[in-house]
Amino acid sequence: MKIINGDCVKVLEGFGDCSIDLIITSPPYNNWRNRRTQKAKADYWKRTNIVYDSYDDKMTDEEYENWQIRFLNECHRVLKPTGTMIYNHKDRIFNFEVKSPLEWILKSNMVYRQRITWDRCGMQAFNPVRFYRVEEDLYVLGKKAKGFYWNKDCAKYLSVWRIPPSRNKDHPCAFPEELVRRCIESFSEEGMVVLDPMMGSGSVPKCAEKMNRKGVGIDLSKKYCEGV
Repeated sequence: MKIINGDCVKVLEGFGDCSIDLIITSPPYNNWRNRRTQKAKADYWKRTNIVYDSYDDKMTDEEYENWQIRFLNECHRVLKPTGTMIYNHKDRIFNFEVKSPLEWILKSNMVYRQRITWDRCGMQAFNPVRFYRVEEDLYVLGKKAKGFYWNKDCAKYLSVWRIPPSRNKDHPCAFPEELVRRCIESFSEEGMVVLDPMMGSGSVPKCAEKMNRKGVGIDLSKKYCEGV
């Protein structure tokens, strides 16, 4: 297992073309405007607001979109033609308007192959003005629409994955191991290189090692890197 402390895009720029078999990652969602701070519910917001170790997750929408396009294009470059990227994101809502990750995914070099619904089995939060979403999206991306590595036995999982979120206390939004395991099983085989460029708690490289793949993780936080 290889863990690298640094800015994901800058580190990826040092990777060779077509060197990675599978990328599984979830970027920060830039939800800073939706954080709640009312003192009467301080304990509740402390549990539900996402706060990272060394990243404030605070950009304008334009800055965030441009960053994500640049990031996706670097992932596209390092991905093998037979490779896959699983990009976990969700719709963002501000001033009652929805902004979908597809708005920047479709501007990147990535080919959009499928979307898997991750049913998180309920949420703590409640919104009285809309049907509150209890799911997130796993966008299946790649360099081409066919000819990628695929384990056909994994078709049994279908397109809705009901998996509870991780209870990892060291990171606010760690991937649950079952979700990572399904992605690795579906889109790689033993000996292949599996990368998470924004690894957080390291769920992806650790699970990759368990499954006899070569796990690689990148993170801006020295604390997260040292904890893997």
